[in-house]
Amino acid sequence: MENCFAKGYFGRIAVSFILAALPAGCADLIPEQPNKGVPALPATVRVRSNGRILTISLDDYVLGTVLSEVSPVGETEQAAARILEVQAVIARTYAVFELGRHQAEGFDLCDSTHCQVYDPSRLKTSRFAESARAAVSRTTGQILTYRGRAAETLFHADCGGYTDGADAVWGGAPQPYLVAIPDEILPSVHRIWQATISTGKLRAALTADARTRAAGAFSDIRIATRDVSGRAAEITLTGDIPVTVRGEDLRAVINQSLGDRTILSTRFTIEHTPSGFVFTGTGYGHGVGLCQIGAAARARRGDTVDAILRQYFPSTTLTR
Repeated sequence: MENCFAKGYFGRIAVSFILAALPAGCADLIPEQPNKGVPALPATVRVRSNGRILTISLDDYVLGTVLSEVSPVGETEQAAARILEVQAVIARTYAVFELGRHQAEGFDLCDSTHCQVYDPSRLKTSRFAESARAAVSRTTGQILTYRGRAAETLFHADCGGYTDGADAVWGGAPQPYLVAIPDEILPSVHRIWQATISTGKLRAALTADARTRAAGAFSDIRIATRDVSGRAAEITLTGDIPVTVRGEDLRAVINQSLGDRTILSTRFTIEHTPSGFVFTGTGYGHGVGLCQIGAAARARRGDTVDAILRQYFPSTTLTR
């Protein structure tokens, strides 16, 4: 899931936890919308699951999604409960916001990262099934709203220490609740990763996609600009014709060719070496909205569900 936006892939990971101010003038960029009060929640949703279209209750969908998206291994009972409640509110809100996304295909939501991962088999296999069911029950009817409408509650595995604005990642107009915010949780919480890609493999990956193919005989790559979160906003590819692409587009192109976990985020540096290119970065996912690793750390230290949600979605209201 990846202020304003064209959709990228919907970031997710089944995270194992063993382990705000709105920018000045940002609100002026959003057209005024009347507050129409609390939105009505649908009783049921149509979800495509394993190729079949199922009509299920909203909270049954939320339960299957929560169990598919988080797994609070190693957490105390209290921390795990808060983690599951946060994800339940996020999942329910996103379902309401995206209801009918696949209407032309005869259903509301798919079961993949394009919408939210929904795997009902987790109800039988997950050790957290009953805890998640209780979390969904405690939060039933609760969603995050902005100006009386369901917010777009994007989330990702790990922001690497700083969330990002949707406009910075995908372009478009800003949203006041999807903004770049430092995650002041200890840096040791966030993932550090490295990927080495040979020049030949990188050239083949770039040539295979229309977004990066124009560079021709690729020879070098460099970060042209970074956004406020420290992510590579624009990247210049040197070849027959220099081409500049969005950082998130480059990540998508490389991962499509070399595997989803090749480049974990765009919060990276690039080093050209004799063996190819070394990407060193922090975080996992697009960085927009809720940071699951950061949210878990906050739940662990005792932050309330409302406080965690306000951290990652400023200007929104937890509404029943």
